[in-house]
Amino acid sequence: MHPEENVCLIAISGGSGSGKSTLADAIRTVLGPDVCVVLGEDNYYKSRKENGIEGLSPPEIESIINFDHVSSKNMDMMRADIAALKRGETIKQPVYDFADHDRVEGEYEVIEPRRVTIVEGIHVLSDEDIAKEFDLKVYVDTPDDLRLARRILRDTAPEDQGGRGRSVERVISQYLHFVRPSHHLVTAPHKYSADLVIADEGLLAFSTSIPTRRAVMRMLAPVQNWLEDHGIVKPSEFHAYPDD
Repeated sequence: MHPEENVCLIAISGGSGSGKSTLADAIRTVLGPDVCVVLGEDNYYKSRKENGIEGLSPPEIESIINFDHVSSKNMDMMRADIAALKRGETIKQPVYDFADHDRVEGEYEVIEPRRVTIVEGIHVLSDEDIAKEFDLKVYVDTPDDLRLARRILRDTAPEDQGGRGRSVERVISQYLHFVRPSHHLVTAPHKYSADLVIADEGLLAFSTSIPTRRAVMRMLAPVQNWLEDHGIVKPSEFHAYPDD
């Protein structure tokens, strides 16, 4: 980031499987790494030690830990890192192993702030001290049935294909016990405090396992317009989104 540039901090929230990461990645793609960086909230999940679950198997952990509640994350660390990025400071973001439900000890990803700095996750609007840091708050509004379908496809895929190697039964049990109730209690209410609500009905966005270009561009357009209207990014600075 150039010294004369200010950091525009954007929150992208929504339920699990709503398309948050797709939108965040699309913004980074059309702006490029010199203008945009993405911080993932999921990397701030507590370690096994912090949760007091050392020695338990992943299925045992999933039956007792609500990963969709803010208590499952180190919000103090995330709050401090977001504030540092807003000040233009570089941070070391923790790395989390989803298959083992543990933070990778001693590993960090160095994140340098960019003119457009995005934080995406289900709780980025749930903490008042974090939410007030953002210049733009975006909520991706996606039907429950579509989000569940996406979650099943993601979590049951093999780990070497970007999935989490879980059974359908494990995914559905976790969804019914924790994901669904926590979404409506903790995440969904903050749709009403968002600056932009982007509807993702999924008819185009999930006709296959990979969102189509048309679907991504439909989600991207409101954010791109906001960035242009507020003079943060010039129209000439946007790159074309790749074809399908």
